[in-house]
Amino acid sequence: MKRQRKKQSYGYKIILAILLGLAALGIFYLHVQKKEQPIQNETEIAILGSAEVSQGKMAEYIKKRNPNPKLNCSVEALVQFYYEEAQIEGVRADLALCQAIKETGCFSYGGDVVPEQNNYCGLGTTGNGVEGNYFSSPREGVRAHIQHLLAYASTRPPRQKIVDPRYELLKEKRPEIFGKVTTWVGLNGVWAVPGKTYGQDILTMLASIKSMN
Repeated sequence: MKRQRKKQSYGYKIILAILLGLAALGIFYLHVQKKEQPIQNETEIAILGSAEVSQGKMAEYIKKRNPNPKLNCSVEALVQFYYEEAQIEGVRADLALCQAIKETGCFSYGGDVVPEQNNYCGLGTTGNGVEGNYFSSPREGVRAHIQHLLAYASTRPPRQKIVDPRYELLKEKRPEIFGKVTTWVGLNGVWAVPGKTYGQDILTMLASIKSMN
C-alpha cells in the first residue's frame, strides 16, 4: 500500500514538473513573440491620428523640463487646447505638442518669437529678427498650429474657421507640398530648413515622454 502511494506521489510530481515546464515554455514563447513584434518605422508615423500619451503626462513633461514656462495660460490649459483642437482636425495632439516644445524651447523662447504672440510653431518666422504671426489667445495660436499641420497632411479643409494666415498661401503657392506631407519625418527640410532630423527629433521626444516614470 505504501509502495503504491509512493508511486502515485512520484507520478504526480512528474505530471506537475511537466505542467510547470509547459507553462514556462508558454511564458517564454509569449515574451519572444512580444519582442519580435515589429516596431513602426519612424518614416511611417503619420501627422494625422489619435494621441498615444495622456494630457496629464504631457503637462508633467513640460513642467519637469521648464518649471516656469512663458505662457499666457496654465500648462494644463495649453495641453487641453492642443488635445481639443487636434481631435477636431484628426491631428496627433501629443506629437503636435512635442513640435511646439521643440519650436519654443519648451516655452522658454529666446529666438525671434516672443511669448505674447501665442505662436507655438514659428508661423511666419523667417529668421533675422522676423517675429512672425501674432494670435489673440493661446487657443487661437494652437488652432493655427493644428490647421497648418493639416495643410501639410491633407487636402481636406479645416473644420473650423481658418485662423492660420499661411494656410491659403501653402495651398495656392506650394501645391507640391499641400496635402502631400503625411508623416512627421516628411517635415524635414519642408517645415524646417535644412531640418535634416526635424521630424525624428519630435518622435524621439515623444518616445522619452512615453518612458517617463
